[in-house]
Amino acid sequence: MCSSTPTYAPGHFLLTGVTGGLGSKILSDMLDIHKIPPSSIIATSRRDDPFIKQKFESPGLKFRIADYNIPSTLLSSFSGVQDLLFMSSSERDSTKRTIEHRNVIEAAQAAGVKKVWYVSLAFGGWGDGSKIEFQQAHYETERLWKEKKGGLEFVSLRAGVYADAFPLFLNWYPGSQEVLMPRGVGESKVAFTTREELGEGMARIIAKGLGGIRTRTEKNIVLLTTLKTCSLTDLVDAINEVRGTAMKVKYLEPGEWIRESAKGDLGGKPEAWFQARLVFTQGVCDGDAEVMDSTMKTLLGREPESGVQAVKRLLKEDLEFRWHQNHVGASYEKYFGRK
Repeated sequence: MCSSTPTYAPGHFLLTGVTGGLGSKILSDMLDIHKIPPSSIIATSRRDDPFIKQKFESPGLKFRIADYNIPSTLLSSFSGVQDLLFMSSSERDSTKRTIEHRNVIEAAQAAGVKKVWYVSLAFGGWGDGSKIEFQQAHYETERLWKEKKGGLEFVSLRAGVYADAFPLFLNWYPGSQEVLMPRGVGESKVAFTTREELGEGMARIIAKGLGGIRTRTEKNIVLLTTLKTCSLTDLVDAINEVRGTAMKVKYLEPGEWIRESAKGDLGGKPEAWFQARLVFTQGVCDGDAEVMDSTMKTLLGREPESGVQAVKRLLKEDLEFRWHQNHVGASYEKYFGRK
């Protein structure tokens, strides 16, 4: 890969999702590590919030409103952009999410964007056989690009499962005495990858280009994962080791797991939430999350942190570590404030 960074015109890059954890890491690395001039980067938000606008404009970035639900904002925001970081929508309804993603692709084409870097998930590896529900929207987005691509170059950055989200996958809280799991999922392997390293790798590939990185399949997929898999029970062992606890794993039949997990859940999640989570656990059992690739190591210039290493590090930094998606409603507001 080339070590020098080309000269970019003002507004060359447009980044969506920069108010989130992954997007903010990509932005900071593009500025601080890869020395992209602030004037060459456009930060976006769905909200016309003066505080957010000032936050990005103060260091010299450009700022535009880009609401996936309002095509006119996308078309105006994408004007003059060469490289677009397309962070997938947080919309949970698959039909609505697909509409939003179609809006982005159509606006990028109409505005003359040259290249789209789409942040997807690595379930199913390079294929499209995963049954996990939220992966279907990513497959559909790749299909939409193939259907409409014209001269638009599209690279799908399929990201490994966040190691940082281990509380979500285990439904673990600092006060947990045991971890409940649907029968059969505990020993299935997952290529847990840290959000920090995913952001670092994505920033490098966006700033420097593909270089020697080879995309796979006609969908131009780049798989970004760690090089070591681990099981959910491995993560429980890591928690016990760092916190000095003796949590056990209790396996339940699917229906019982849903009921027992929702009963008094500290994160305020209802049975419907755990019902939807069953599809994810089945995908894990089917091996959807165990595919690995060495691209991350190439981008980072070092071995990526494993899931077990990440859990131990995060808990050593904060024994009360929590993950926002493990909390809803009043529980979310208690620990993270109002959205």
